[in-house]
Formats: sequence, C-alpha cells, structure tokens
Amino acid sequence: MAEELQATQAAQPTLAEQVQQQSVQIPEVAKPVSKFGQQKEVEIKRADGGVDKYLLQYPGIRKAMEIIDNSTMPNGQLARSIFADQLLEHVVVQPANLSLDDFDEREGINQLIDAADEFLGELWK
Repeated sequence: MAEELQATQAAQPTLAEQVQQQSVQIPEVAKPVSKFGQQKEVEIKRADGGVDKYLLQYPGIRKAMEIIDNSTMPNGQLARSIFADQLLEHVVVQPANLSLDDFDEREGINQLIDAADEFLGELWK
C-alpha cells in the first residue's frame, strides 16, 4: 500500500512543476482614461427664445476639490457666489473670461452653475 502511494505521488507533478509547465499569462490592465480636459457643451434658453451656448471643461480632480474647498464657509454651507465665480473661472471655458458680474446683462446664471456643478459631479466619481 505504501508503495502504491509513493508511485501515485511520484506520477503527479509538484506545484512548482505545474507552474513551470504552464505559460503564465498576465492579463493586460487597461489604462484609465484621463478625465482631464473633457468637455461638454451646454445650452441655456433665454426668455426671448434664444439660446446661449457655453463650453465646460473638466479642470482635474485637484482643481475640482479646490473649487469646493474655496467655496465652503466655516459653517459648512456652500457660498454660492464664490462657487459661481470659481466655476466661471475654472470650468466654463467658452465664452472665455466670464464673471458673475457679466450676468447682470445675461440670463441663466443659475442654470449654468447647476449644469457646471452637475458636469463636475459626473466626472468626479
């Protein structure tokens, strides 16, 4: 009986031998796609029926976090005017150089800020 066990064990390759016999295939890992610079066009309808177009661009995770950090008041609430200024400066790239003051003569600031906020949220996952 002991001789049969030894013969069976001798016939079976060791784990090291099994590994050597198999060609080890390391699967390729897909490179993550960079979100930096991704863009989205947003259309804001005006009261006169016209449409204003804005181009949003993702500023990267660091800048997105800084926008939130810079806009948060000590009580934890978001300062909407600072948040809007930050989004207009770092996310809305066309038309260029918009400021919150430009919306004294333009419509749709709330819709634009909400769209830019949603855009950042989609990419910040």
